[in-house]
Amino acid sequence: MGLFDSSEDDGPANTLATSARGESVTSDILTVTTKRIESDYLQVKPLIEVLEEDEQPQHFFFNINKGIQKDGEAVGDGVTNENRSLCLVTDQRVLLFANGNEGMSIPYTTVKAAKSKSGLTKAKLTIVTNAAEYEMYVSQNKDELDNAADYIQSQVNAADETDEATGLETIPDFKRIWDESDDEESLSLNERQPASDEPRGDYVTTERLKKIVDILDNDEVVHFLTRGSTVDVEGSGAGDSLFGDDRSRKSGTRGYVRAVVTDRRVAVKVPQFLGNDERSVPYSNITSVDLDTGLVNKRLTLQTPGQTYHIEAQEPGKDELRDITRFIRGKISEANQPDVVQADSSDPEPLEQLEKLKDLHDQGVVSDEEFEDKKSDLLDKI
Repeated sequence: MGLFDSSEDDGPANTLATSARGESVTSDILTVTTKRIESDYLQVKPLIEVLEEDEQPQHFFFNINKGIQKDGEAVGDGVTNENRSLCLVTDQRVLLFANGNEGMSIPYTTVKAAKSKSGLTKAKLTIVTNAAEYEMYVSQNKDELDNAADYIQSQVNAADETDEATGLETIPDFKRIWDESDDEESLSLNERQPASDEPRGDYVTTERLKKIVDILDNDEVVHFLTRGSTVDVEGSGAGDSLFGDDRSRKSGTRGYVRAVVTDRRVAVKVPQFLGNDERSVPYSNITSVDLDTGLVNKRLTLQTPGQTYHIEAQEPGKDELRDITRFIRGKISEANQPDVVQADSSDPEPLEQLEKLKDLHDQGVVSDEEFEDKKSDLLDKI
């Protein structure tokens, strides 16, 4: 299909654009791969050649340097990025593109929910599946965001449910945006999750475990996960800041702040441009745990003898955060149980003493009278 032919009034691109729900879909958007001055749309082929034969595009969004986020980790972001990140909403799926040559799609059969958020400076579309959350910041056509989210949700409601884990599908001729773990890695991560009869949060998935596995010990078991933007550390020389005396705030500059609640501690990972800031709080050091479920933010607060950790938890929901609080309190109680020392008797068992007594009697060391007296005492103990 020629670039200009497809844009003609009676061409297929114009027909698709005319039938679209949003004005963001134009014949130019569907057919162009490079624009003057502006960044590339796609390097591989135009959007119209990605569509299935009977697929109808409905809304189109892009951003230049924020990329596409999967559980808070961005692909195609950065001020030096040369390619736009794209999102095309069709009647069958949501297509995502990054770096000009990477693309994947999310069929509606695997979507749980679609959300939109528009502000004075930021606007984004969020697609939630069973395994991950995908976010696309929008640079234009913000007035279509709410309609696009409502349309996706209506298509989700009409679609048949499926048990597919990730909801991602490859797009021919495009590289994968996100690599799926192989069976061995998935098995290893699943082994870190508790047994079926032990507490476990619904927010814990293999995909999310990948984000924090590097800060775990080899045999550490994960019961719960949280995700937020900040962790405040208060006390013991934390430092003076806008957030209070002797209190400092750590924010993730390369992704979300994640806390992991394991069988032995609460660990926090704060992704930074030059590495990670990691905090570890064993249950034996925690004196109390509290939960703040305010209108704006939800926070877990861990009190230790030296410092207090205020961990923002945008995810999971309030019910699971209450489960986390109860779980930590139980672990605190276990960690502070006094050690029970079993009495170690140095006296041999009566039968053993009786055998030794007989040996001594046979050797003539113990007289007949002594043997009978001791034998009678030991038999009474048996």
